[in-house]
Amino acid sequence: MSTVFVVVDLEATSREPADAHIVEWAAVRIEPEWFGTGRRMECHGGLVRPPIQIPPETSAIHQITDSDVAEAPHWHEEGFKLFDLLAPEGVIAVAHNAAYEKTLLERELPQLPGLRWLCTYKAALRVWPEAPAHNNETLRYYLGYGTGRKCHQAPHSALHDAQVTTQILNDLLLHVKVSVEDMLKWTTEPAMLPRCPIGEWRGKPWAEVDEGFLLWILRKIYDREDVRFCAKAELDRREQERQEVARAPAADGEVPF
Repeated sequence: MSTVFVVVDLEATSREPADAHIVEWAAVRIEPEWFGTGRRMECHGGLVRPPIQIPPETSAIHQITDSDVAEAPHWHEEGFKLFDLLAPEGVIAVAHNAAYEKTLLERELPQLPGLRWLCTYKAALRVWPEAPAHNNETLRYYLGYGTGRKCHQAPHSALHDAQVTTQILNDLLLHVKVSVEDMLKWTTEPAMLPRCPIGEWRGKPWAEVDEGFLLWILRKIYDREDVRFCAKAELDRREQERQEVARAPAADGEVPF
């Protein structure tokens, strides 16, 4: 493995990246030889003073208040540090639900138009579909590196979340041995949800969903790209399965259908 990864996490004033201003950033820079060694992570980051007040509903998530950032630098003073980490040729930016960080940084660091992103959330959906949920903290405990109350921890602080994402990336690359190319491809596609999230088939694996309902999704559902993508993938899988059965040589005295 020769790729340098920079794992990024941003905390902001809104869950919608179009309306968000950064209040904290963190980045973990991973050289190729780091994986599997257990060495300390190379961590960067800090608080940022946004141009607006931090809404209480987002403070409730990341625990950052206006008083916390009153003396912090503005993004135009702080952002160049993240730029310097992401700018070298060949770097791959990594985030859990990378669409958020990617959208926000396309506005805040427009000097990086060709940056490649890898989404560990979309990879986790495909690799661990049986997990009870695929957010950072659930995966942290599901994969066995949650610490409980015996250790100080700060979920939804940028550095904590970036370090958890780094551990997930380590598992994907070393333990599951997913290729970087596959994960980059999955990042550009809608999320492969393990279960149907809508209608009477909500909560069922796609393989159990009625074919008529899958066809209905393609005819009627236009505001959920991920749901349409999963329905189409399941229909394609079933059609391929039918074609393989039809092509299979028949046993003596039998027809293959």
